[in-house]
Amino acid sequence: MSRSRSGGRFEELGRVDTEVGESINFDRLAGSDDTSWNKAVPYESDIETVSRLGFKVRSPDGEEWHHVVLAREGDYHVGLCDCKGWEYNDGPCVHLCAVRKAAWTGVTPERDINGRTVRICDLDAADAAERRYPYLTEKQREAYLACELGNTGVREFQREQGYSSPGTVSNRLRVAREKVHEHEQQLRTDGGRDGHRDPVTDDRRLLGEGVNR
Repeated sequence: MSRSRSGGRFEELGRVDTEVGESINFDRLAGSDDTSWNKAVPYESDIETVSRLGFKVRSPDGEEWHHVVLAREGDYHVGLCDCKGWEYNDGPCVHLCAVRKAAWTGVTPERDINGRTVRICDLDAADAAERRYPYLTEKQREAYLACELGNTGVREFQREQGYSSPGTVSNRLRVAREKVHEHEQQLRTDGGRDGHRDPVTDDRRLLGEGVNR
């Protein structure tokens, strides 16, 4: 399924809550004494590219992996992270800063743990489905949209994609369901890592959904 077909199917289902975070001006942090910016060392951090908008990051002194969403929008960036530093402090956290430094224009970009160059996508290049599910890989997202949210059966989707076995689709669909469930559970948990709470309305949203603080 192409990205355009994926996004079209997603929009047909009426799921268009696709804001991916808050505006971030990294340029003002360069050369400053900002703690998160200075602590972020991309070549010492573990970074895994999940999708064009999504990354997993583990700091050198940290044990947990954190989900990061980051994209370019005009002269700035938009993004969010599921860590407490992002939720409770002003400005980007160390995980967002690590991804930004790793993809810094003008220097040799860092590679993630799988050897892929770390790149930050233009937000306009991502379709609605990519914005809503940045923590799913492209293949997981396609299977989830078609078989879970859509009306396509696993075997039918397997034939459409030319896979040799329906087990390939089933495995991707299972992982996608688990990831979506995990994020939804975290949203429902008081203080869950993937929700940002609006101080006025007390509204909490999932990582990858609209976040308006």
